[in-house]
Amino acid sequence: MEIVAPHSLNFPSGKRQAEPPQLGDPLIHYHHLIGNNPRTYHFENLEQLLIGKKPCIVLLDNDPVSRLAVKLGKWCRKNGSRLYCISCENLPLDLLSSIRRKGLKSLPAAIAKRWMLSRTRLTTTGVFTINRDGTRIFKKEGFKQVIKIPLGYDPAYFYIDESTRRTLRTRLGLNKPVIAYFGRMSREKGVHILIKALENLKDLDWALMMDRFDEYAGPYAGEIMHLIREAGFEDRMVWISPDHYEMGGYMNAADLVVVPSVSTPNWKEQYGRVVPEAMACGKTLIISDSGALPELLDGKGYIFKEGDDIALRDILVSIIQKRKDDIIIANEELHSFAKIELSIFSQKTKMEKAFKAS
Repeated sequence: MEIVAPHSLNFPSGKRQAEPPQLGDPLIHYHHLIGNNPRTYHFENLEQLLIGKKPCIVLLDNDPVSRLAVKLGKWCRKNGSRLYCISCENLPLDLLSSIRRKGLKSLPAAIAKRWMLSRTRLTTTGVFTINRDGTRIFKKEGFKQVIKIPLGYDPAYFYIDESTRRTLRTRLGLNKPVIAYFGRMSREKGVHILIKALENLKDLDWALMMDRFDEYAGPYAGEIMHLIREAGFEDRMVWISPDHYEMGGYMNAADLVVVPSVSTPNWKEQYGRVVPEAMACGKTLIISDSGALPELLDGKGYIFKEGDDIALRDILVSIIQKRKDDIIIANEELHSFAKIELSIFSQKTKMEKAFKAS
């Protein structure tokens, strides 16, 4: 296996260079990425690399409704290779659905998507989806092999760890219930809903743990800081800056993990990787009903209607009052469920079977 990755990516805070290869990584080819839109960007000189390497399988970590999928599908069909795509899509791709969501202004983009679909439907061997809606969509669109495979997490980093919990809570001076948000700092992730819910809970004892996201911060992060100051609980904030390998430790240090995503005309929660990671750490989850989140929780934890800060507030009150200083129980059932259904090893096995079956 060899990997093609971009030299750099654009974030709200500016362009970031790719990290250098790590010990044990497969061979990585860094290519210049032309464009910013995942539907239309493409790698410079990618075809020359394919001609030289002649891969029998090309796995595209992008939607089949994309310029990259069209170009790769054409090359694979000509050279007897197989193209697989990993799709996060969970919104219908037909023209009428697009117009209903975004109005007539969306028609040109919707037509372009239909054109790309007409090409990739014939040249894509299989599509790996990460949610039920995506599976239904691509089967309906006529793709012959569509398989739902959850995003994995690494159980070496995400597991119940009472020792790390005690160490981090002592270091951070935490002796009260800790509510945590882990995830991107963008409007659709609904952090403002969580802040609004907490605004009227200052009579209860709690702290809020969040990542500052200094390296990726955009205007929305500034808005959240303003809301926290207005709500008057800056002194309850626990700011952290963990890398991916430290995230499991901070999840263990928390008590409640909230995922308050909010749907928009262009997006609804496609997965929510934080959910299985926090489940593996035995955390109590509170999620909105946006997109794929409820199917991840599968009856465990708490669900509120997206955008409803009052409902979220009431759930927080009930949990904090009920459990007081000991609000979290190491939930082996959640840990086992997450480990069985969502581990990266399960993902690898399913992929291998899919490749062999084709």
